[in-house]
Amino acid sequence: MTKKLLILILLLSNLSLGAQERCGTEAVTKYRAEIYPEYRIARGNVNNQTKKWITRNPNYSAKTIITIPIVVHVVWKTNTQNISDTQIQSQIDVLNKDYRRTNIDIINTPSVWQSVAADCEIEFCLANTDPNGQPTTGIERIQTSHGQFGMDNDIHTSSLGGADDWPNEDYLNIWVCDLGSGLLGYATPPSSWIGDGDGLVIGHNYFGTTGTVQPPYNKGRTATHEIGHWLNLEHVWGPDWGPNTGCNGDDNVTDTPNQEEWNYNCPAFPHNANACGTPNGDMFMNYMDYTNDACMNLFTNGQKTRMISAINQYRSNMLNHSLCSGITSISENTTKKELIRIVDVLGRETTRPNSNTHLFYIYTDGSVEKRIIIE
Repeated sequence: MTKKLLILILLLSNLSLGAQERCGTEAVTKYRAEIYPEYRIARGNVNNQTKKWITRNPNYSAKTIITIPIVVHVVWKTNTQNISDTQIQSQIDVLNKDYRRTNIDIINTPSVWQSVAADCEIEFCLANTDPNGQPTTGIERIQTSHGQFGMDNDIHTSSLGGADDWPNEDYLNIWVCDLGSGLLGYATPPSSWIGDGDGLVIGHNYFGTTGTVQPPYNKGRTATHEIGHWLNLEHVWGPDWGPNTGCNGDDNVTDTPNQEEWNYNCPAFPHNANACGTPNGDMFMNYMDYTNDACMNLFTNGQKTRMISAINQYRSNMLNHSLCSGITSISENTTKKELIRIVDVLGRETTRPNSNTHLFYIYTDGSVEKRIIIE
């Protein structure tokens, strides 16, 4: 057995083990760095390049909203996996709200972090022009005989049962499939070397807010999280694969508190107060943690700057293109204010309000009222 083949087998074994975590980005990044030496070198330069770009552009702001064109490759074996257009559109809607900070659960951001919570000025659209210049819905459906997919190259290779990329300098490729081993999704972080398979891979039951989605990951935040990686964000506890020893992790963002490890479920604020010398504890509601979808609600200004830097340096075709029907609009024109839903502090919808409980009434004009029934 050759040394290269042994390394490959060990890496694939590690990928399988790492798939027990919510996000496989760290594992797949290590894998790609071993297989593609050019990628390993390029990724090694990213943090220094990012720091220099931010230093040279201290007052940069996206004067015009950056709109990222998406192609969704639905790779399906059963009818359940062939998710509907409605489910796909629900995910696009979530992305636009999360990245523009118009998501209804911004009210759950603790007051200590309201000042650093960011409108990232990034929007998303399903592409309406394909690589050949022909009209498209931005959705490609590929029937396959492949079983569950993992973190190898099968999903983005048609000859192996997946779907080939559209040019990844022009489109954000998202593969939606039956993703195995308890893994929700993964992404490829950027660098000056972008190879095949660049984009996101997400399980069909974690994509969007309707259809086949399963709680507690049924509010579209897996894609929000993975696009953060695609735009060069680390997990809030740092780049290590798994929790750090002590508080040594660094996500290279100054306005996210130092954090010892990941968080699951939905903790109460403050959580792990003073654990890493941070009086307010973990920013567990950040999209780059591992908490439940209903618990997530913000990116920070520092994370925004890092993402804008990544677009300018490594995904610059996203700055000027005609692959969408226009700037994505996240506003709705309504002539009558009507109640849409009532949710609790965790974003859970309710139809039978309990007394002495804070509830939020959400209306068609975008307004939110906080109420409590006192008995």
